[in-house]
This record gives sequence, C-alpha cells and structure tokens, in this order.
Amino acid sequence: MWSSRSAGCLVCARYRPVDEVLGLEALHDIVLPPVPPLWPPGQGFWVALLLAGVTAAVLWHWHRERQRRNAYRAAGLQLLAQAHSAYEVSVVLKRVALAAWPREQVAPLHGSDWARFLNDTCRQCRFSGDALGRSDTTAEQALRDDAARWIRRHTVPGDRQGSAA
Repeated sequence: MWSSRSAGCLVCARYRPVDEVLGLEALHDIVLPPVPPLWPPGQGFWVALLLAGVTAAVLWHWHRERQRRNAYRAAGLQLLAQAHSAYEVSVVLKRVALAAWPREQVAPLHGSDWARFLNDTCRQCRFSGDALGRSDTTAEQALRDDAARWIRRHTVPGDRQGSAA
C-alpha cells in the first residue's frame, strides 16, 4: 500500500497537509482594485445631468409664463394701493376684470350686477353693490381687503390656476 506521503500517489501529491494550509505563512495580503477615477463620469451622470437641465428649463419657462399671465394682477394691486374712495376701488377692480375677461362681458356691469360678478368669480369675497358704487365715501379697510383678495384669487374661465404667486 501507498502511504499518504509516497511520491507515487498523484492524488496525495496535490494536497498539502492541513497544518501547512492553515498556517500564517500561507496567508497572502488582500489586493484591492484601484479606485475608479472621478473623470470621465459614467453614463448615469450624463443622464441625470440632462434630466436636471430639462427640469430646470421647464420650471423656469413655467414660472415666466405664470408671471406673464398674472402681470395684470400685480398692476391691479399697485393701483389699489393708490385708491382712496370706494368708487376708485371699484374702478381698479373693473380695470383688472377688463384685463382678464372680454369687454362685452364686464364693461356693462354696475351696481348689484357688478357685485354679483365679483362674488361669482371669487369664492372668498363678499361684495355688496351699494358699497362699490358710492363715490363720496372713503374706502373702508374691509373693502380694500376684499378687493385685494379678489385681485389675487379670482378665477378666469380657462385659466388653470386662480391665484397669483
């Protein structure tokens, strides 16, 4: 019979004894792969950069378009700050309404019809026809607040949003 150390056994010659395999001399250092370079970036970076650029362009365009659509609201708020009487407040509201609605729909309105139109186009506002038509009274703060609220929040048919930024 062949011994485990005999030179004639090919199977035994391939294997080393257990104490030789588990010894510290048999251990080798771990070789780490090189760190990937930062440049050039991978394909995912370019896709993310492209998506960020497109998103920024769309948001910028949306913001500019919203500002353009609501420019009449900002102008109306500036005019409202200069109005002193209830009649002047009503004139400012009429100018703002004429900027948003067709002249045929808004221009003939006065008195209770005008107040009804203002109330119908802004849910949070409550105007009365007699308070808007008087030219001799000074504008009360409540009327000014309602007018400012109407300018900011009125809804125009076909407009996707009803309030200015």
